[in-house]
Amino acid sequence: MADAIRENDDTEQSTADSTMIASLREDLVVEGAVRASLIALSGWEIGRELEVHGKAQVIGRSALVNTTVAAPSVSREHARIDLVEEDGTTSYTITDLGSSNGTRVNATRTSHAVLRNGDKIQMGDVVFKFVLQDEYDQQFHQNVYRGMHYDQLTGLLKMEAFRTRLEAMIRNGGSERFTLAMTDLDGLKRVNDTYGHLAGRMIVREMGAMMREAIRPGDIAALYGGDEAIVLFPDTELAAAAEVAERLRVMIAERVFELDGHAFQVSISQGLAEWPKHGQTADALIAAADRALYAAKAAGRNNVQRAAK
Repeated sequence: MADAIRENDDTEQSTADSTMIASLREDLVVEGAVRASLIALSGWEIGRELEVHGKAQVIGRSALVNTTVAAPSVSREHARIDLVEEDGTTSYTITDLGSSNGTRVNATRTSHAVLRNGDKIQMGDVVFKFVLQDEYDQQFHQNVYRGMHYDQLTGLLKMEAFRTRLEAMIRNGGSERFTLAMTDLDGLKRVNDTYGHLAGRMIVREMGAMMREAIRPGDIAALYGGDEAIVLFPDTELAAAAEVAERLRVMIAERVFELDGHAFQVSISQGLAEWPKHGQTADALIAAADRALYAAKAAGRNNVQRAAK
């Protein structure tokens, strides 16, 4: 009788274990067009989505890894996410790569773990959520990220997000030199006073569009405030950055704006400074570029000036 009860208990336990494993596998398996991603929750660019792809994706602070997370608490090669294909199913694992601050999954420090949909992954003080997304989820997270980090009118980065990238570049020493440009529209007040603030707003919006068109892939532009913008030219010395700035200057100077039957034009003044030559910190470099911008204004506006040696 006892043996029969024990056998029945074992059968029930086996069934329960099978159900639990099946349920767990549903969380692990990637199906159809669903994409695996890491969504930044804190400690870095909140809302930023990092797509998880490939069979060995290294995440770290270094610019040389597959996925760069520019945060001081993240090691240069912090962790690796692997795509595992077994028995016709696909899942993901994470492995710590001997990081200084460790890798935690759901608050538990781990050297290796299987990832489930919704898991919280902490690298240093940066927290990600591991998610399996369909196209609607992807679009939602992209919209949230853009709303948090990009100016709605111009399409340029907000200054807080820009400064994070600038400081990360200085901290990581990812290049021997780079250039920063401060820009300011000339004649916008005249347009506002003559044709109204809707006209001025239109010009600022178009400035953002032209700036995004003029800069190169990899360059980063942000709205500094009002009609002032700031541009980061990675791995670029002053002379090369000045060529891009001149292209933008010509583009804006030649543009004829129209509103309610009125036509008007503006121009742009720009000041450039190079790191580390003109400033070794973000504040010092911005100040140097700003002084060059004032020099451009003093020189008659509608020109590009470089920081003094």
